[in-house]
Amino acid sequence: MPECLASAEFDLSLGSSWADAIYRQELTVGDVFVHNEPLAEPELESEHGSSPVEPLLWYLREPTATDLMPSRDGFKYLEYGMMALGWVPQAIDKKYLCIYRMWTMFVIMLAGYLPVGLCITYVKEFSTFTPGELFTSLQAGFNAPAAFTRGVISFLNIWRLMELKKLLDEIDKRCVTEEERIRVHRAVIRGNKIYLLYQFTYSIFVTLTYLTSVCRGLTPWRVYNHFIDWRDGPWSLLSASFIEYIIMSSGVYFNQMTDVYPLIFGFALRSHLQLLCTRIENLRTNPAMSEEQNYFAFSGCIEDHKLILKICDLMRPYISQTTFVQFLFVGLLFGLTMINLMFFADLWMGLASIAYIIALFFQTFPFCFTCNLIESDCENLALALFQSKWIDAPRPYKSALIYFLQNVQQSIRFTAGSIFPISLDTNIKVR
Repeated sequence: MPECLASAEFDLSLGSSWADAIYRQELTVGDVFVHNEPLAEPELESEHGSSPVEPLLWYLREPTATDLMPSRDGFKYLEYGMMALGWVPQAIDKKYLCIYRMWTMFVIMLAGYLPVGLCITYVKEFSTFTPGELFTSLQAGFNAPAAFTRGVISFLNIWRLMELKKLLDEIDKRCVTEEERIRVHRAVIRGNKIYLLYQFTYSIFVTLTYLTSVCRGLTPWRVYNHFIDWRDGPWSLLSASFIEYIIMSSGVYFNQMTDVYPLIFGFALRSHLQLLCTRIENLRTNPAMSEEQNYFAFSGCIEDHKLILKICDLMRPYISQTTFVQFLFVGLLFGLTMINLMFFADLWMGLASIAYIIALFFQTFPFCFTCNLIESDCENLALALFQSKWIDAPRPYKSALIYFLQNVQQSIRFTAGSIFPISLDTNIKVR
């Protein structure tokens, strides 16, 4: 530890120098935090966290004084979904790893066959389509390559989820009061509810399309099947339709994971930005704390902000790639679905199209809106810092505050393909 930081008194010129050192990662909060008594670290795992069999809704439980979840648990249901798709070999026991990798390849082949099978159908059976069937199939035909591409990107970047959870554990250590940990717990519940909402919405679309098509005596998406001709009879229709349902489900759940992942991340990020804002508002409000203690508390806020920026830098490349692919296709898909709904769909096909429109809405709007809210949170953070009680603070505190304010005023923004800003304005334009 540098001697100047270990001492009880500070040189008046140090204010901005140690703040700059924190942002350049030369110092950590352990170097600048000095307390008469060390802060107690919160327990990051509940006593039930390691249970091999957990209730389905365990991660939606209400907070209690003795049972509070860490931020990483907000990704629990998402991680379960990714495990089901074969994306998380890190969570599998080594003796089952070979079987799990075979399952991973099987699911990827299913999702990869979807755009190929649809293209073969368009080439071989284009003349047999009715307009309504064609537009229903084209919805999947254009979305399938996008879903597969985004799914592969997510699979290749799954390591970011593991690193993200470690960084969230680190920032959770700053939540030392019960009120802060309860707010983290509620953010975890919100993240898991978001996943379940997406799971329900996407499953409803696939199932409705499957059931309505079978009731009308047709296969849902006309994916090419070399082995079963659905026109040979009822059993052939049911078999071919069920195979299509399985193939389409793989593509849809690829889409679901890549849609809900950034959104849950956005909510987790917002919760910690708001917690940091509260800590800044509380600076120098406790008369029992000395100027030295206030000085060190302020350094903790700088460290928190640096860690938040590190989390954003970790996720930014992944979000940029997947959202760019999404923006390229979503406008076309909306147009095809609206044409089908207005001109060619009967009652049952119309219901399936409405479910698809809702699913498309869930693909882009929520995260774009969340990005706007993140920018608003950054503005509130800068205002909270400027309006905090610094007027009568010592010179080192003011020097550090000026430097910190310059960094805080740079809002956290995400872009799609380093071209389009991810915001409501862009979301409206691409439609």
